[in-house]
Formats: sequence, structure tokens, C-alpha cells
Amino acid sequence: MSNSHLENTDDLKVSLMRGAVWAVGMRWTGKTIGLLSTVILARVLQPQDYGVVSMAFLVVGLVETFLNTGAGAALVRLGKEATTDQINSAWTLRGLQGIVMALALAAVSPFAAEYFNEPRVTQVLLIVCVCQVFMGFSNIGMSLAYRDLQFAVEFKLSIYTKLISVSVTLLTALYFRDYRGLVAGIVAGFVVEWVLSYYLHPYRPKWCVSKIGDIWAISKWLMVTGIGGFFLRKSDQLMAGRIGSTQEYGLYSVGADIGQLPAGELGPALTRPLYPILTAMRHDWERAKAATLKTLSSVNSITMPLGFGMAAVSEQFTPLLLGQQWLGATPFVAGFAIIGVGQYLTSPLSTLLNVAGHVRVQSRIVWIEFLAFVALAFILTPIYHLEGLMIARIASGLVQSVLMMIAARTYTGILLRSTLGSLLRPFAGAITMYLILVTWGNPFSSNIAILVANVMLGAVIYTTWLLLTWHFSKRPDGLESTIIDFLKKKLN
Repeated sequence: MSNSHLENTDDLKVSLMRGAVWAVGMRWTGKTIGLLSTVILARVLQPQDYGVVSMAFLVVGLVETFLNTGAGAALVRLGKEATTDQINSAWTLRGLQGIVMALALAAVSPFAAEYFNEPRVTQVLLIVCVCQVFMGFSNIGMSLAYRDLQFAVEFKLSIYTKLISVSVTLLTALYFRDYRGLVAGIVAGFVVEWVLSYYLHPYRPKWCVSKIGDIWAISKWLMVTGIGGFFLRKSDQLMAGRIGSTQEYGLYSVGADIGQLPAGELGPALTRPLYPILTAMRHDWERAKAATLKTLSSVNSITMPLGFGMAAVSEQFTPLLLGQQWLGATPFVAGFAIIGVGQYLTSPLSTLLNVAGHVRVQSRIVWIEFLAFVALAFILTPIYHLEGLMIARIASGLVQSVLMMIAARTYTGILLRSTLGSLLRPFAGAITMYLILVTWGNPFSSNIAILVANVMLGAVIYTTWLLLTWHFSKRPDGLESTIIDFLKKKLN
């Protein structure tokens, strides 16, 4: 192997690690700001206030899914070879998408209010549809920054937007003391993100339609996959909004957000840099597969204990974070903590299939998972009410993971034993930790003391398990080796 090849490999590893650090920093800084806001707002607003806004944004997500052209993702797929006309055509296509989406939201708003039996949903949707117009024409340069691994630009955009949005939300919520504070913060976020997209990146797009066909040729299957993904991730909330009251849906929605916070935020943050990295490796398939397996092992070694740990401490964590009036959200926090783990269990394999051009395969898997969820939901919801939706999500997520492993073996050559080997140790450690935490009989009386003791004990159990099993399994390449190599370099 040549020295230049080794240097290139090292550069890509450094880019992947640096990108992961920026992505994790971006998501967790933003989530920390949002979590602090939620802690304050949960004591000012009621579950039904969150329910109104969540219902409205379910509709926004649904409409966006059917109209999302995936222009930004198409540019990343084109890589450095993208021409100026292709870049400008992607921006134009996204702008047209924003206009059409605004018209669609305005058209469906009365039907959405009737579906959820909540007239205030219409007001929220009419405000948001105006924002969609100018957001469609935000700077396509942010997609170029992601393509070029300029993650610091994304970090600044995300954090500045979040800070201003949260500040506006807190001030207006304290004034109105109802859902209008949440809406004001969301609108402020849209405006700030649009302005910053042009301030933080020098590219200035122009109207161009000549290469829209090139963009569409790449993104059409991404759209199909996205539609299936939305129905899969949000159909439970669409059902919950119809089955439960506005208050019940508020508990469900906030519980889902809090429960998925650890694994659901770290998972995509850690895997986000993988797509452009694998795109750069696509001419060396063995390296791409090795990078995918290492990422699979590393990501799950972090997300699994966080997800199962959150489920174990949800009974103490939920009332401490949100207040006693949100105690009903506890089972949803626990259930969605597990869902968060499963949602990104095989995400690196999906990224590899995408880079390899097997988007149709991904689309089929997503739709099969969705159909499995719907079938299970119809069986379980009459028995377990809203909790039945969570059980259906967990079970259908396992179906998706198995299918994704089989697809990776068939289309990329990654053996099942390699995939399962990357998942077995962290899964066994996370399950062991969870069972000990829920059965050990914590001697403390206060929720704070119980929570602190459980977190410390869980960290000790899982870390010990991971290090011992890593040593006895002949020190495979993964999270442990990456951290140890990093520490050795720093100490030397």
C-alpha cells in the first residue's frame, strides 16, 4: 500500500472524527439549549399547548415529505463535480418547492383542524405556510458546506438559530402563557436561519432551471424513501393525535421528544459525517465497508447504553425535569428511549447502501417496516391505547434492522456475522445494565438521589462490561480502540 494511500486514509479518518465532533457538538448544544427552554416552559405552559403545535407540525412534516425534492442531498451525491448550473438549479427547485408547500399547507389547514378536532391548528398552519416561502429560497451554500465537510458552518447556523428562537419563545410564552409563545419562537427560527444561511456562506445562487432534470434524476428515489420514512416515524403520532385528547397527545409528544433525546440525537450526529466520507471512499469499496462497520460498532456502543439507561431512570427523570403535572409522560419517555436506539441501530448500513446507489432497496425496506407498524398498531392500540403505538414502533424497528442487515450482505458484501459482531457486545452490556438498574432496589428515598445513584451505577456497569469484553474478544477495531489510540497520541 502506498504512502499516499495511507495518508489519504488517515485524512478521511480525521475528517470523520472531526465531523462527528462538530455534529455531536451542534446537536447537543442545540438540544441542551432546547432542554433548558423546555424545563422552564413546562412550568408555564400546559400539555395541550404543546399538543396544538405538535399537531400542526405533523401536518407540516407530512406535506413537506410529499413535496421534498431532496435538492441538497442530490448536490452532495454529485460531489465536487457539480456545476454552477446544477447548484443554481437545485436552489431554484427548492424555492419552487417552498411556494408549492405554502399553498398546500393553506389548502389542508381546515381539514387538519377537523381531523384533530382542534381549530387552533389552522391558525398555526397559516402562519407557518408564509415561512415556507422564504425558507425555500435559503442559501443552497449550506448544502455545499456539508458536502465540503465544513461542519463549523453548520454548527454556527444551528446554534445561533436555536439561541434566538429559544429567547423569543421564552419571552413570548411568559407574555401570552399559551401556545402562541411556541409559534413565535418557531417563526423567529425560520427568519434567523434564512438570514444566516447567506451570512455564513459566500455562495450566491441565481435562478436557473436548465439542470433541474439532473437534480431530479438523483433525488426522486430519495423522495420515495423520505415519504416512507415520514409515515414510519410519524404515523404513530398521526394516530395518537386522532385517538387521544389534545392533553394526552401533548404528553405523548413531549414524552417522545425527551425519551429519544439521548440515542435519537447522538445517533444521527455521529453518523452524519459518514455520508460525504463514504462518498469520497466509493472507489475503494473495502475501505468503505471497514469504515461502515467501525462506525456501526462505535455509534451503538454509545447510543445503546444511553437509550436503555434513559428507560431505566424515566420514573425519576420525568417529574424532575418537567414537573409533577407531566408525570403521565413517564411511560412515553421510557418507550421512546428504546425506540431511539432501534431507529438508528443500522443507520451506517443504510448510508452505505445509499452511497452504493441502492436507494430503491432502502425505500422497499422503509415501506415494509411501515406496513409492519400499521399491522401491529391496529392489533395493539385497542388493547394498550397509546402505549400500543410504542410497542408497534419497537417491533417494526426490529423488522427493519434485520432487513437492513440482509440487504447490506446482499448488495455490499458485509457479512451478517460481521454486522452482528459489531452489535452484540454493546447490546448485551446495555441490557445487563438496564436489568440491574430496574431490579437492584435503590435504598434512597428522594428522586434526585435515586437518579444520581442509578446514573453512576449504570456508567460503571456498562464501561466495565465494554472494556472487559473488548479485551477478551481480541481488541477489535471500534470505539474502544479509537479512544485508546487518541489518548496514547495525546499522552505521547
